[in-house]
Amino acid sequence: MCDEDSEEDDYMSDKILQQCPNTRPGLVPDRIASKYGQQKKQNNANQSNKSAFKPVRVLEKEKREDGLRKSLTSSNKGFAMLQKMGYKPGMAIGKTGSGRMEPVPIEVKFGRGGLGKEADLKRKQTNRIMMATVRRDKRQKFEVEQHDQFIQRRREVQVDRRTENDLCKSQKVCEQLDSQKDIERPLENFFWPKELLPTTKKPCTTELNEDTSELRSTAWESDDDDNDDDDDVNEEADDESSHLSSLEKLQLLTSYLRRSHKYCLWCGTNFTDDADMEANCPGDTAEAHDD
Repeated sequence: MCDEDSEEDDYMSDKILQQCPNTRPGLVPDRIASKYGQQKKQNNANQSNKSAFKPVRVLEKEKREDGLRKSLTSSNKGFAMLQKMGYKPGMAIGKTGSGRMEPVPIEVKFGRGGLGKEADLKRKQTNRIMMATVRRDKRQKFEVEQHDQFIQRRREVQVDRRTENDLCKSQKVCEQLDSQKDIERPLENFFWPKELLPTTKKPCTTELNEDTSELRSTAWESDDDDNDDDDDVNEEADDESSHLSSLEKLQLLTSYLRRSHKYCLWCGTNFTDDADMEANCPGDTAEAHDD
């Protein structure tokens, strides 16, 4: 008995549930169940109709593609007229035989716009794209030019600043080297710093008077006159060198230092002679020493 009971299926298993009949909608009232059945039948009918009938748009497209795939025959009136005039399939139309070989293609129009509207819209869209491309290219070119100009201005500012610093150093070095050679005045006023330029005075040639106060006043006045003359000379020299740029002044000053004192500003060395300078100095510019 135990073996027979163990062989029977469990009443809660899937096998027992699958054997149960489908009684849907189950506990739903008859009115709703009837409506559910009618709706199901209608859906099945609609599905069968869809498979049997096609929309008009789809049928037109299929017929149009089928007609385009077929070549023209003598049943076409236009083709029959061409054949009567000596046309043969594959020939090009025209007096010289250089015309069209295929019929004008069909362009299906789905919108409600007038003839040529779609082509005009396409042309305007193409023009807008071209104009946007041109504006983008101009903007990119302008940005590149602005960037290059900015870099160039920065480089010029750095070069000018470096030139001013080198000129100031050269002036101080020139004053020291000239003083070591007992040179009382520079060859050019801008060779020395402005605050170190000498102010020479002419000796007073006034006659001695009995009144010392009168002598003292006369000497003082003559000294003032001499100072005024020296200032005039310095101003004239400054006016002569005012047209020179800082770079030109630096070139003249470094050339003087190399020629007269055998001194290179960027090497910071006094060479023994021209041969020693030529052998050990890279050049007479700051760029040569940067390398």
